[in-house]
Amino acid sequence: MNGEQFWRGAAALLATLAFGLAPALAMAEPAPFQMTLKPLTGGDDDVDALAVRWQVILPAGSALDLTAPITYAGVEGVADRMESISARDAAGPIAFTTFDDPPHPGGFPHFRHWKADRPVAGPVEVAYLARLRTPGGRGGPPFDLRASGGGLSGAGSGFLLLPRGVQTSHSQLSWDLSDLPAGSGARTSFGDGDTQVDGPPSRLMQGWYMAGPFGRYVGAGQSAGFSASWLGRAPFDAAAEMAWAADAYTYLGEAFGYLDPVPPYRVFMRFVDGAPCGGGTALGASFMYARCALAEGETAASPRETLVHEMVHMWVGGIEGPQGVTSWFTEGLTTHYTRLMMLRGGLDSLDAYGAHINRSAQALYGLAAQDLSAQEIVAVGFADGDIRHIPYHRGAFYFADLDARIRERSGGTRTLDAVLRPMFEARQAGQTFDHAAWIALISAEIGPGAGEEFEARILRGEAFAPHPNAFGPCFTRRDKTYEIEGRGPVDRYEWVRQTDVPDDLCRNW
Repeated sequence: MNGEQFWRGAAALLATLAFGLAPALAMAEPAPFQMTLKPLTGGDDDVDALAVRWQVILPAGSALDLTAPITYAGVEGVADRMESISARDAAGPIAFTTFDDPPHPGGFPHFRHWKADRPVAGPVEVAYLARLRTPGGRGGPPFDLRASGGGLSGAGSGFLLLPRGVQTSHSQLSWDLSDLPAGSGARTSFGDGDTQVDGPPSRLMQGWYMAGPFGRYVGAGQSAGFSASWLGRAPFDAAAEMAWAADAYTYLGEAFGYLDPVPPYRVFMRFVDGAPCGGGTALGASFMYARCALAEGETAASPRETLVHEMVHMWVGGIEGPQGVTSWFTEGLTTHYTRLMMLRGGLDSLDAYGAHINRSAQALYGLAAQDLSAQEIVAVGFADGDIRHIPYHRGAFYFADLDARIRERSGGTRTLDAVLRPMFEARQAGQTFDHAAWIALISAEIGPGAGEEFEARILRGEAFAPHPNAFGPCFTRRDKTYEIEGRGPVDRYEWVRQTDVPDDLCRNW
């Protein structure tokens, strides 16, 4: 079957899926929003596209505005890969006028809109084909829909065309896996197989999707809420590493403490042929790890630091503020706690802890753009990965410094952990947490200059020397000159191990 024949046949199939089942849908009590996903394979048996159809009940006279990302967090061409879009209601086919949002220079999300040319009524049915992304193009988080291991995976933001502003109590997600190999399954951040998803259709954007003959790990005992699935050939023992991750997740729940019970957690992994490969990205109570298949003679270690980093996001969460600017908190605090929890929990060695700190130092202090403001970093966005990651390292140093200063000011009776725990709990209960709240919090701990210091270090990007005890009693700060291409030498810092301090004190600090 050639490509043209495949797409013509797929479009015909989609039309049947979309509108041939309307009478059957009408016979049963419909969910407020119903969606069916059908992976489609071409002549080589690899998944080439995903057929999507959905139905929503709208009041008579409703406006209908469909929207899909053009670019989403550096993943380009999402809306461009949508084909054979068709829609109808009780009055017949619906025509649309299409327009695009202006692009964001940093690759942050901007959208395409399909605005119905007339009011709609009753059940509205929409169907389209989402083509999978092929290798090539700019990299970014693994939101895009990719084929691997006889199946497909990606985030809702990588393939969904949804009605804007529609509020429903829940959505019904169903799968048709008839084109996939025997033994295939489907799972998402929301559940396995056919699933009811609480909330409006827009929530479907914020989940991972995987279908195919995937490998699977399900935790037992204390880690019974942890599960994982993967497509493609893993370059490490996936089942063994997921067992390790399940134990790490249990430890994180106990160490942070404020989520009780600890929510179930889902890991998705995909191993693809051809860049861009992805990396690790968290969504609600789940994350995707993606990497390319190994080159000849190449070996790969388990991504344990990435696994812990993405799981730590569950507890660190976010702070309200402008898009991208808040990375100092969401990523900086997560980076800080990733290495600290791996040390405290015996998940990594002291040498590895020190190596993590100095990798951050090199990634920040060895960069010509190290003093860009938060807003300047957002403007660069996904166009430069090194610059985009500055808030990870700058934020981690800020929090390590803050912890040492809280300890010093309180005579050892207070820590960053003690300061953050009530804030985490209040945020979980629905209280607003933004930059103003943060400044008030730290001003109470280290004095009235804390707000100006925060804005200088985090928002304006001014260099600072972390407290000598920022990384505990086992590591001391030492001056180091970084040679930077295009900028020359810059005097900053590195951290070295204090060998006369017992290991137990290092881990329990």
